[in-house]
Amino acid sequence: MSVTLLVAALLHGGVAIGLSLPDVEPPPAPVREPIKINLLATIAETNNNIVPDIVKPPVPVKPKPKPVPKQEVKKTPIKPVPKPEPVAEVIEQVVQPPQVEPQPPTLDKEATARYEQLLVAWLEKHKKYPRRAKRLRIEGEGLLRILIDRSGQTRKVSLAQRTGNRWLDKAALAMAKRADPFPPMPENDPRRELEFVVPVAFVLR
Repeated sequence: MSVTLLVAALLHGGVAIGLSLPDVEPPPAPVREPIKINLLATIAETNNNIVPDIVKPPVPVKPKPKPVPKQEVKKTPIKPVPKPEPVAEVIEQVVQPPQVEPQPPTLDKEATARYEQLLVAWLEKHKKYPRRAKRLRIEGEGLLRILIDRSGQTRKVSLAQRTGNRWLDKAALAMAKRADPFPPMPENDPRRELEFVVPVAFVLR
């Protein structure tokens, strides 16, 4: 208890001494010169030391192609190629016989002569003397050219020689028309057509 009182008394006494002492001014602080700094030089040095980053252009990104659906490919079966069979080369000498031109069959002269006489007699049966020429006593002789086929049908009739009178010429042509068709050609005659010339005479007795 006494110790506590002693400490408290010391503290009160120190405070009272401090309050009674005169105020002491602190010594003036030494004056320092201002420091000059060149900001431009500092900025220049700073810019020289700093290397700017190189701006790289953006790389274009290619779009990914769309996946193409796989198409089923039909495989056609390959047919095996047949092996060619060995062909035996045979060389044959073909001897062509000489071509013989077909010769027309020989005509039977006697049969041909009889047929021509038959044609003349057949034509003579159809002859008519014109009345006006007969009344006027006109006479004349001419030649008729006649073309017939195998059946005796008349193909063409013309005057190979005129009679000298128009009435007699018309009478000769009319006679050939009346005689159509003529007797057919003989079977052994190979000709397809026959042209013959017949004399026609208009004579008064």
